[in-house]
Amino acid sequence: MSDIIRSKRKEMGLTQKAFGNLFGAQQTTVSDWEKGKISMMRNWQKLAGSLGLRESEFLDLMAEATTESEKTERMIPALRQATAPVINTGSIIAAPKPPSGERDVPVLGRSKGGSDGEFEFNGQIMGWEWRPPHLAGVAEAYASYVDGESMYPRYKPGETVWTNPPKPIARGDDVIVQLAPNEEHGVPRGFIKEFVRWEPSFLVVCQFNPPMEIKYPRDDVVSIHKIDYAQK
Repeated sequence: MSDIIRSKRKEMGLTQKAFGNLFGAQQTTVSDWEKGKISMMRNWQKLAGSLGLRESEFLDLMAEATTESEKTERMIPALRQATAPVINTGSIIAAPKPPSGERDVPVLGRSKGGSDGEFEFNGQIMGWEWRPPHLAGVAEAYASYVDGESMYPRYKPGETVWTNPPKPIARGDDVIVQLAPNEEHGVPRGFIKEFVRWEPSFLVVCQFNPPMEIKYPRDDVVSIHKIDYAQK
């Protein structure tokens, strides 16, 4: 990765300072990049575009560089996810590892509109999204498009979130909650919230806009899936 960045900078005829200015980075940061300190990157999406790489390809190269240098203490979140070990459990259905970036993750949940960002999970696939590297082999993974502003500013309308259903949920995790239909012949409803806790009779979550704690009857909860990745 460092060689690619150095070659591109020289090809453009730019100093490290001038190259860094393109991405809001200091000269010392560019110097770190060229020395292989890739895990410290911040504006990596913009840099990936300038290098002519897809974001998935760029993440793969960053993960490879970080693994080689064994410097993980300052990894960006997306890279930490990409290099996280995959834990095999009985609940995971193994799937062949797809080529990085393959658009094989189904988009589920039809937006109903409104500020609360409610989805209808009617089983219809709304489209397909690329598979982040750390979700390779997770057959149950799916994506949804954010609607409404109940989780603003963490998530904005139009962003895409990816779930990792087999992954355990912990306090503070962002989740997609699916609830039983309101009507006898309806379809499950879904919301993006932050997990707080389980109570004997309720699932407790919270949202940011307006800030409030919400309780869903435990018997109404169809599923709760961890959001593992998000992208504008």
